[in-house]
Amino acid sequence: MKKIIFTTALTGLLSLSFTANQDLILAQPPKVAQTQNTIIALTKVGLGKICPGMSEQQVRSILGKPISTKTQFSEGVGDNIRTLQYSNISISLVPYVNKPKNFFVYHFVTRSPKFPTPTGVKVGDSQSQVIKLYGKPYISKEGKITFLGYLVGSQDSAAAFTFHIEAGKVTQIEYSEQLT
Repeated sequence: MKKIIFTTALTGLLSLSFTANQDLILAQPPKVAQTQNTIIALTKVGLGKICPGMSEQQVRSILGKPISTKTQFSEGVGDNIRTLQYSNISISLVPYVNKPKNFFVYHFVTRSPKFPTPTGVKVGDSQSQVIKLYGKPYISKEGKITFLGYLVGSQDSAAAFTFHIEAGKVTQIEYSEQLT
């Protein structure tokens, strides 16, 4: 039963790959997938000093004023989502349940080598380096892009850390929690 839940959760999370294009995030289903059972610790997830669950105030104290800030109501989430766009990283936040004016990080994405992960992986590194430091990934492909995905925290987690690979090199790093 746990393997079915894991496979379903991971497939659901990683069946959409998010591509940041300035203020637009497009969802695209991958074409080929295989399942692995690697789960990584939350301590291995982050970009630079940005981590999941961090408050908006913490993000702003680290990165400064964003190029743009956009807050929109999401029907699927049933609440506002705030996106802070910086020149090399996009960060999305949602409000705390009991504090609707305070937001926390649930998604981030970069295509810049300026934001390494806690293990030191950055855009431009090899696919083999990612696997060496993070273990066997969930793998899917779409065209020339290979996605290396890792479930974060536990088998019952609804969060994924994904590395986009083109020509054997990391081109994008992304973290996302499934919001309900």
